[in-house]
Amino acid sequence: MTTFALLITLAISTLVTALAVPPVLRVSQRLGLLQAADTARRIHKTPTSRLGGVAIYAGFVCALIVSLTFAPLDPALRRSPYELLRIDLLLLGGTLIFCIMLIDDVAGLTPLTKLVGQVAAALIAVGPYLWERQLYGPRDEANGIILTAFNLPLLAEPVHLHNLSPWLAIAATVFWIVGMMNTINFVDGLDGLAAGIVLIAAAILSAHALRLNQLTIALLPLALAGACLGFLYWNFNPAKIFMGDCGAMFLGYVLAVSAIIGGAKLATALLVLALPILDVAWLIVQRTRRGSGIARAGRDHLHHRLLALGWSQRQIVAFYYGLSILFGSLGLLPSEQNPALRWFKLGGLLVLCGLLVVLLVYLARQQKPVEHG
Repeated sequence: MTTFALLITLAISTLVTALAVPPVLRVSQRLGLLQAADTARRIHKTPTSRLGGVAIYAGFVCALIVSLTFAPLDPALRRSPYELLRIDLLLLGGTLIFCIMLIDDVAGLTPLTKLVGQVAAALIAVGPYLWERQLYGPRDEANGIILTAFNLPLLAEPVHLHNLSPWLAIAATVFWIVGMMNTINFVDGLDGLAAGIVLIAAAILSAHALRLNQLTIALLPLALAGACLGFLYWNFNPAKIFMGDCGAMFLGYVLAVSAIIGGAKLATALLVLALPILDVAWLIVQRTRRGSGIARAGRDHLHHRLLALGWSQRQIVAFYYGLSILFGSLGLLPSEQNPALRWFKLGGLLVLCGLLVVLLVYLARQQKPVEHG
């Protein structure tokens, strides 16, 4: 039954997303909700719908709701009251950020309004822990989606944020969720890039949960992976539709929550997203040094610089996919009880990050960044 539940969740999410795209395309055409082909800032050459996030949202939500019906069929698929609350909070917060960013895709919102919406959605995920600020039961579970502790490679014991200060745990959770949303939005610059990276991250998070025998936890990122897979059918180069901010922010939100639910899997998510995160960090440093706005549009992302070197979109996307799989594979190594593997993971991560930094420095010296207001 467990295998059947996993396959059904993946299939529903994939099919609903893929089948929802054509109606979204027709509505976008009818209402003129198309991303203009601005060759100074965009890669695409023809006006393209930017409402693909609607299909992603529909596919994920349908699959997640169906997964709730598995409990009577198999005791192993029954969710605890804490987990059911977290799913409710995820759906509520995810719906809020989806709706806010859908308005932005259609009519436009100020950066401050969008940031307030992101923080509000993150606080919804925190849930009752925001005012209770305590843990319950023998497993120290919270009434909410909260980053109570995380592991560091150099430390044998986890860092318990809740024990240090519940407010620190809340701040770390909000920072993680908002940061993940913006990271996915930043990387959404080429056909199939963001959806493919999130697909890889979600699949690895699901595999991680299955390795830990967290069967119901695995269904959440698996539904996310299916939504990305169904969307990629339409979004891979040459893309017929874009996910827009409503899609990118929603994917980032669900991915961030998936890395917290069922025990912090932040390290695994960070490994898969190492390249986009390094790129964003590099952009922040370089734009700050130049005195330019961090949020301004520009062609100084790594994927833009690789395009300038003559790489095709598909080559760049394959490069990102390959590194994401390589980094993510490190996260799947069972290092919990093996210190040697923990050091191997850390060493591999440092080597790969070092090579990426060298690449970023080389490209920065070879090319002059182009920014737009």
